[in-house]
Amino acid sequence: MSGIRAAPDEISIIMKDLSNHDWNIRQAAVRRVGGIRNPEDLSMLFQRLTREKWYIREAASAGIRVLAVPALVPVLQSMMRDGDDILRNAAACALGNIRSPEAEEILEHAAHDPDCRVRKNAQVSLQRIRGPRY
Repeated sequence: MSGIRAAPDEISIIMKDLSNHDWNIRQAAVRRVGGIRNPEDLSMLFQRLTREKWYIREAASAGIRVLAVPALVPVLQSMMRDGDDILRNAAACALGNIRSPEAEEILEHAAHDPDCRVRKNAQVSLQRIRGPRY
């Protein structure tokens, strides 16, 4: 039976590319993660990452760390609450980029995270939010 197939969604493509053996393809996937602007896309990525091996989560986290879209705060908050240390660390960095009062409140809580890297990045992000803007 043949028919027209729907194009795979972008998150599925990113997930596939994050585990590719070609370094260039993995790097392009990380850049695409860093370009996510839609909360639903980030939420879908987060849900899928929770089932992946640590090195896939770590690669995706490089893209998450550069996110700076205020609309993503609720998803980043859910990462801070439900993610592992890799994803919480990335979310703490992204929240610092956003520089909103809501992000500041989340980071104040993250400054007491059990993971020392998450605590450090939460503190650095809080300094970024509270410091002068250039």
